[in-house]
Amino acid sequence: MGDGPSRARTMPPHEVDQHGALEATHEAELVHRLELALGQLPEAERTAVVSAIGFAGGSVGAAMELGLEIDDADALTRNGLQLLRAALSDLDPHGAPLR
Repeated sequence: MGDGPSRARTMPPHEVDQHGALEATHEAELVHRLELALGQLPEAERTAVVSAIGFAGGSVGAAMELGLEIDDADALTRNGLQLLRAALSDLDPHGAPLR
């Protein structure tokens, strides 16, 4: 074995097409499940998670949105994230079902 790059190997087109379709299906399932899980969160936790994570405002953004102290908003955000993780615990990070 040399130190050069490995030889490129071609894949049949149907394998490439199936891979992309499978990933898109998993991603769509993940987005759908995330939307459902967000809808099930208590309003304060949902607002905290969306403000802190979705809009990248962090605890300060969540606190401003909710009119709370930063520590209280941080606690709500963490609680909301735990609830989301539990709701999505049967999926991998790419949306594929865990076996």
